[in-house]
Amino acid sequence: MNNKQLFRVFAFLLVLLLGIKRSDAQDLLKGKDLSTIKVDQLSDADIAKVKSQLNSSGYTIERVEQLVLAKGMSAAEFAKLKQRINNASENSTNNNTIGKFKTPEKNKSENNNREASDSLDKANYKEEGPKTLINPLIFGSELYTSIAPSFEPNLKLATPMNYILGPEDQLTISVYGVQEYNGELTVSPEGFISIPNVGQIKVAGLTIEAATQKIRSVMGNTVYSYLKSGGAKLSVTLSKIRTIKITVIGSSRPGTYNLSSLATLFNALYVAGGPSSFGSFREIELIRHQEPVRKVDLYRFLLHGDQSDNIGLKDNDVIRIPSYKKRVELEGQVKRPGIFEVLPGEHFTNVLEFASGFTDTAYMASVKVFQRNEKERKLMDLEEGVYNVYQPQTGDLFVISKILNRFQNRVKITGAVFRPDVYELRNGMTVGDLIRKADGLKEDAFGSIAQVLRLQEDLTRSILSFDVRKALNGDPENNLLLKREDEVLITSIQDLKDTFKVSIQGEVRLPGQYDYVSNLTLKDLILQAGGFTDAAYYNNIEIARIVKRDSISLINNTASTIIRAQVSGDLQSPTASIPLQAFDVITIRRKAGYLLPQSVKISGQVQYPGPYVLTSRNEKVSDLLTRAGGFTPEAYPAGAYLKRYKNEVEKQKAAQVVKKIQKNVKDSNDVVISEVTRDYDQIPLDLPYIIANPGSIEDLHLKENDELYVPKFDGQVKISGAVLMATQVPYQKKNQFRDYISEAGGYNGDAWKKNAYVIYANGKAATTKRFLFFKSYPEVLPGSEVVVPKKPEKKNLSTGEIIGISSALASLAGVIIAILRL
Repeated sequence: MNNKQLFRVFAFLLVLLLGIKRSDAQDLLKGKDLSTIKVDQLSDADIAKVKSQLNSSGYTIERVEQLVLAKGMSAAEFAKLKQRINNASENSTNNNTIGKFKTPEKNKSENNNREASDSLDKANYKEEGPKTLINPLIFGSELYTSIAPSFEPNLKLATPMNYILGPEDQLTISVYGVQEYNGELTVSPEGFISIPNVGQIKVAGLTIEAATQKIRSVMGNTVYSYLKSGGAKLSVTLSKIRTIKITVIGSSRPGTYNLSSLATLFNALYVAGGPSSFGSFREIELIRHQEPVRKVDLYRFLLHGDQSDNIGLKDNDVIRIPSYKKRVELEGQVKRPGIFEVLPGEHFTNVLEFASGFTDTAYMASVKVFQRNEKERKLMDLEEGVYNVYQPQTGDLFVISKILNRFQNRVKITGAVFRPDVYELRNGMTVGDLIRKADGLKEDAFGSIAQVLRLQEDLTRSILSFDVRKALNGDPENNLLLKREDEVLITSIQDLKDTFKVSIQGEVRLPGQYDYVSNLTLKDLILQAGGFTDAAYYNNIEIARIVKRDSISLINNTASTIIRAQVSGDLQSPTASIPLQAFDVITIRRKAGYLLPQSVKISGQVQYPGPYVLTSRNEKVSDLLTRAGGFTPEAYPAGAYLKRYKNEVEKQKAAQVVKKIQKNVKDSNDVVISEVTRDYDQIPLDLPYIIANPGSIEDLHLKENDELYVPKFDGQVKISGAVLMATQVPYQKKNQFRDYISEAGGYNGDAWKKNAYVIYANGKAATTKRFLFFKSYPEVLPGSEVVVPKKPEKKNLSTGEIIGISSALASLAGVIIAILRL
């Protein structure tokens, strides 16, 4: 069938699928969109029409899958359609279907012959589902278990010239030139084609090439005489290929199939699902006219890509797949483990070739063979020398192990040699040979004694000592003969010495610990530490030295001895050459009056904001205001405050204290920690008082990085918290605390009135005070915020708590009554 006919089939299929929606008829004919198809809405009659159309065209539902999906049908809907068509095929009693493939009805005898095969195929489908019956471990089964290869004949290729014509083939005959003729002619069951004004020509049994010559001769001898003289040309092509019937037995889906006449043996094996679990891959027979014409070995194709067995099929061919005679299994260290079929006369080397040989880590000296006889299993070690002799028996299991993770000729040398490493052990190699192979001893090698660690037969280690110098001179008592896995240890002199340290701290550029070496002096250590800093006071250097004693005495409990030294800045004084001892600690102190310039900052409403360097250690807030030129007209001195920044040590210490307190009171609120660990503390200032009384206790001393902030006058008062409407209102001098509460609509139902408070612009806070029945509300100033907190939620008492309180009250009442009766 050509592409045009295939499209017609597909168009008809679309009409049937969406025929239930008449409004979409135009789209169905064009076949543009199948995305709205709902297979569940199709009736059984619709499915039967689709199945009938597929039967008449010689196509299966699988063949039109790609076309349907390309038009928008989802894969899930196509799966439903396929399942319904297959179910309809199985339930039908009047068709000639084998599995999923349909055959036109010919006569009753054919139907009777198919009944047994059809019953067997349906039983397989019920037990295993519509799947191949091949064990995936069998070599070659991937051809029939994978959905990737299709092995369908390519109908888009030009028809081979050696193609033999037969009934139902359709020829397109074209005469062009002086004379013209175009026609599509079908070969009749008797093998003839009929050309108008020419007559019948028998072409059945001829190749395309031979048929073309015969047609040219017959037409040239009739009305198309110009074909002889060359005035007209003839073209004969095959436009429709006939369908042939083949039978496959012994496959996963045995039965009779309608295939294209271009189909080959491999195509037929694929549509039949390949050999069954017990089918042979190597002795497949092609039977033609009741005579075997070819024995096919699929291993030739699987191993070498040899397609010499992929021959074309003819009508009524039978492909017989017999049961295998001998199978073996390989597992372990081979490149392709699996189950392989073995023919008579083949050896284990052939089986290894089927498995693509050993892996890189395989133990190839011998293979474990698990055999079986009539009663039990048997184990045999197959040595490498008989691989090409041993003929596998059916059921053999070959297990290929890994090589051992060990060395048969390795020795090792470590320590004070120039090339410590592992080396090859050769016959007669001694420790002297190994040392020379490692480029000899280093300068710090301890030449008196070295060791050999030797692995014993019980896998424990023993140690052998030898004199290195004598071994290198060939002394037979010391030049030990090495064995496999020996390890030679050459000790370094440095390994036999303690490592000592000295420390230097204070005003040097690189304080810390340094290695103690012989003849180390104070000057040497200061130079290693980068020299003095600019703040170093080198006229009084302390050297703390441990006191060495054999025992502890109550009389003398001195921990260290202090040595004082005065050196010059260029370290040229004689005292700079004081020899140091191990564990000495040298301290370089800071000059007493050395102080780096410190800066503070003033911002906000002052005449000259910015950074200022402190002129003295006692500079105060009033001094900084004077240097900054005083306030601007918009300044609000009553709201001024000082930001005092913390260093990292202070922040970490504060965080640790807060966490400890929260842990004790079981408080997990992170707000407290964030407030305590922020970069600065806000210190409220009474700046008007400070200006009027400079030098007073309110006039704070400034520290490095302090920032004095003077805000702009803010004539607003903010009311927030448990009030009806949180808001901001203009400041009025006549208004008092309760007036501002009224400005916000009054208290809320959950207001905690007695704890209301005011936050002033500089950060201070004032709360409501009580004395007997009188309340004293805080003063409200410009820029303040009035805050009314909410009452804490009341916790209802549990039943146990109520009972406990009641019992306590009853006991108390009893005590009171007893007292009154006295």
